[in-house]
Amino acid sequence: MQGGAHVLLGLAGFNFARFHLTPAGRRERIRHAVNSVVRIAVPSAVWIALVVLVTDKYEVANVFLLNTVLGSYEGRTHWHYWFVEAVVHILVVVTALLAVPAVDRAERRFPFALPVALAALGLVTRYDLPGFDQRAPHLTPVVVLWLFALGWAAAKASSARQRLLVTAAVLATVPGFFGQPQREAVVVAGLVLLIWVPSLPSLGVLNRAAGVLASSSLYIYLVHWQVYPHLADRSALLALLASLAAGIACAAVATRLVRRIPSLVRNRTEETPAPRTE
Repeated sequence: MQGGAHVLLGLAGFNFARFHLTPAGRRERIRHAVNSVVRIAVPSAVWIALVVLVTDKYEVANVFLLNTVLGSYEGRTHWHYWFVEAVVHILVVVTALLAVPAVDRAERRFPFALPVALAALGLVTRYDLPGFDQRAPHLTPVVVLWLFALGWAAAKASSARQRLLVTAAVLATVPGFFGQPQREAVVVAGLVLLIWVPSLPSLGVLNRAAGVLASSSLYIYLVHWQVYPHLADRSALLALLASLAAGIACAAVATRLVRRIPSLVRNRTEETPAPRTE
């Protein structure tokens, strides 16, 4: 669904504010934020590196999540992982800003005003006021920053007035971004729901299924480019289900490997003989 990834950029900002901008100390905040960046960047780099070894659809810049900076603008496949790059780049910049004590204090004192100001700053590149040569503007981190900031502001909005302000910003800035009204409507609808609907009624079995999909979502996104296109012409539904299954399986394997790393390192250390002393 075109527009869905841009809704997720707003959700990324919402979750950053909700889970990282807590009353915890500055160092703890930064440590948690850095861990989040690592959990996204490392699996992505590993998977893309594997794909680069067996296909010619990507470049080395993709492996290091730098296609938007160093990569080619030619070839659509080079931009398959733009969303991961955008999230990682934005999180790195925002985390670095909040590592500055003065910015950390400002965020605690003005939790809503700071992301609103960041969103306003992001509109400079959203509307390309400097006149950059942007051949893929809707895919670059510097342009979509304002959506992340609006999601952050939505999480920190504590009154109806503040939520109305964020809603007005969405309604004023999203239309015209793609030049595709239906795609823009998806983004507007998703962000407005994020602002105004704090929870949804559900059932336990649906929650469990959603939990599996959510915990595997990064891997679903990474691997579906190697699954979905090969099955889409036969059956879009089959392609979707196969992509979900492949991503869930990949997530399960990666999770098991990550859990085994500490024990493997510990065993390796125990097997290493102690240095001899004379």
